[in-house]
Amino acid sequence: MAGSFEFFRKYQRSLLVFVAILAMLAFFVLPPFLQMGSSFSGNDPVVATFSGGEIRESQMENRLAMRSVVNRFLVESAQAAGRDPSRLPLFPESEEAVVRTILVAKEAEQAGLVISDQAINNFLSEWTNDLVGTQEFDAILSRLRVGQMQITQEQIFEALRGELVARNMLILFQTGFSGDPSGWRWDYFRRLEQNAVAEIFPVPVELFSAQVRTPSERELETFFERYRNTLPEPSSSDPGFREPHRMKCEYLVASRETFEKAAAGEITQEQISEYYEKNKTTMFRAKPKAPDLSDEPPVNSPETKSSESTTSEPVSEPATSQPQDSDAETKSVDPVSEEKPSDKNSSSTQPRLKDNSATEFVRAGQFIPVSMRSKLVDEVKEENKEPEKNVPETVSTAEKAESKILEESPATNSAPIDASPDPEQFETLESVEDRIREQLARERANSRIDEIFTAVAVDLNGYSEDFALWQARPDQGLPEPIRLDLKRIAEVQGLQAGESDRIAPGEAFAIEGIGPSFEFVPDASSRFGMRQQRWLDSMYGSGSVVRRPVTTRDSLGNRYLSWKTEDQPEFAPSFAESRAAVERAWRLVEARGLARANAESVKNAILKENVSLETYAAALPSSKPEDQQKVVQVGPLTWMNQGNAPMGTPPEISNVPGLTLVGQDFMQMLFGLKKDGCGVEFNEPKTICYVAKIISFEPTVEELRSRFFDQRADQQRLAMLAQDTFSGAFGDWLEGLEKRYSLQWRRQPHIPGR
Repeated sequence: MAGSFEFFRKYQRSLLVFVAILAMLAFFVLPPFLQMGSSFSGNDPVVATFSGGEIRESQMENRLAMRSVVNRFLVESAQAAGRDPSRLPLFPESEEAVVRTILVAKEAEQAGLVISDQAINNFLSEWTNDLVGTQEFDAILSRLRVGQMQITQEQIFEALRGELVARNMLILFQTGFSGDPSGWRWDYFRRLEQNAVAEIFPVPVELFSAQVRTPSERELETFFERYRNTLPEPSSSDPGFREPHRMKCEYLVASRETFEKAAAGEITQEQISEYYEKNKTTMFRAKPKAPDLSDEPPVNSPETKSSESTTSEPVSEPATSQPQDSDAETKSVDPVSEEKPSDKNSSSTQPRLKDNSATEFVRAGQFIPVSMRSKLVDEVKEENKEPEKNVPETVSTAEKAESKILEESPATNSAPIDASPDPEQFETLESVEDRIREQLARERANSRIDEIFTAVAVDLNGYSEDFALWQARPDQGLPEPIRLDLKRIAEVQGLQAGESDRIAPGEAFAIEGIGPSFEFVPDASSRFGMRQQRWLDSMYGSGSVVRRPVTTRDSLGNRYLSWKTEDQPEFAPSFAESRAAVERAWRLVEARGLARANAESVKNAILKENVSLETYAAALPSSKPEDQQKVVQVGPLTWMNQGNAPMGTPPEISNVPGLTLVGQDFMQMLFGLKKDGCGVEFNEPKTICYVAKIISFEPTVEELRSRFFDQRADQQRLAMLAQDTFSGAFGDWLEGLEKRYSLQWRRQPHIPGR
């Protein structure tokens, strides 16, 4: 100890300086590193691992922050160039996308793809249409920060380099699918146009689960760990043991038809008449009758031309013969001059001054030469230098010119024209009475529903506050607040009441009516200032609150008031909690081979005996009639169809009544068979193995080929199917990439907004 103390005394000045420097470094240098999420905190766990690398929490935070900065830089650059920010293809800001970009960039590196600084400059030039200069880019960069740290050009370039090399690799992959070969188009056409009728014999996998050997605890634990963090998906062949987000809810339903029917009986005739008089000019104008031109010669007929020749110069006079300044003056006196010319056969009585490509001034069927019009416009402008006594000052120059033209026109002098407009014509009250009654009933019904829902929401909010206080003060011995009596409310107010068990989003969506319901909510970022908010998002979204009332409506106009009573976020259970479900899932997976073997034996028997599936199934022994496997006849159906989806959306796999979640593999097997052929394939989740026997295909291949050549010009539907094929191949490629690099997530990737 003495030796150490003597050493300190000997060098105390130098050591104190050194300690002061360390203190300064700790004060000024460490905080930025800690803010950037570096591993100085000692708590920087690994998020994901892959061949040749890993990504930790701090690195994930940094990459997400830089991706957000890059997107902001691209958005502001595009705005400076006048582009619409809502239509920009930005980089997705999710953890999965970040890791995927890393893997794709590694693949690009092996392929020899390199992004130079010049390539980045070229990208920015294209992104901004070469409309943003260096100073504007610098100004945008000066506004970008991560926390308190200023972002530099070098950081933006390096972040863009990583994103662009991955993007170019994806473009290279997509190039391999370009061209849309004719064989693909024919295959897509068959999927949309060919109908099949078939017999289907289901072989449920669960029937063979008891025949599978008993698994060891070690096998079950390994199986559980493999799918522990996987959420169950109805269409997935992989099990999932992670518990999804669940909630319990109560709701009230206001039937549109019931409330409108009740409101319609309260509408009086006086109210209908008052509504008609108030709104007839905007809602009940009669459609104009088409002009009767049967007794009039065509505009270009010899009779018309000869008639015009007696009162004006030839219509064929080129417009360029008029001085440019007079035409400019004409445009300045009448803003209507910029409108599109009306049809030559139009009988409109409204004045219209045509653009300089026309040669007539049109009013009440009269054709006045431009030369006369220009001259008279000049005269009227000259007269306007001093106010006229008999002409109101509000009369425009164009109207005065028009009046003078009509006065001096020979045709006008010989046949005076009544310039006053025809009286407005409206639909009669009797013809629109039912429409008005429906409109008033709809408004009154919505108003009544709003009153009821508002009152219930007030009561619910009061109960929610009382319940929160009761929970916060358990030691005061207060009685638990009384819940709202849904059945009583529904009975008194003419509503329907409902409640759910603890359900996941998929189960909630299946609730008739309220499941797919929605509401329109304000959104400043939306094009129209509103967006559609799904009921599922209101119930399961990050901002959802227990006992907070939510109003929605469905496509039929029915209204809903709902609220959550319980909320259980998703979580990964322990093996002990899930053991029964784990063993059941393990047995189902192991039993798939037995189910397929049984289905193959059924197929072989059908082909050998040359009988129908229905005949075969009826001959199978069964202890109970209800246990007998039923044959389902399906069709005619196509592989893909548009269904009820709006135009522009890609076709989907046809829904097959009586079958469960058939997928592409099943459809490919079915439509790959010949007539009277038989095949075997699982459904999408591999819970049922189907034996299919074709009865017929319609139309015949020859007729189908004829249609294909006749419709070869209409490629839109086929292009959408090609895109779907590419998306599937792209997904498979990414999945293969993750397997090749042995990607392993140490935790579930975070979903943005949750």
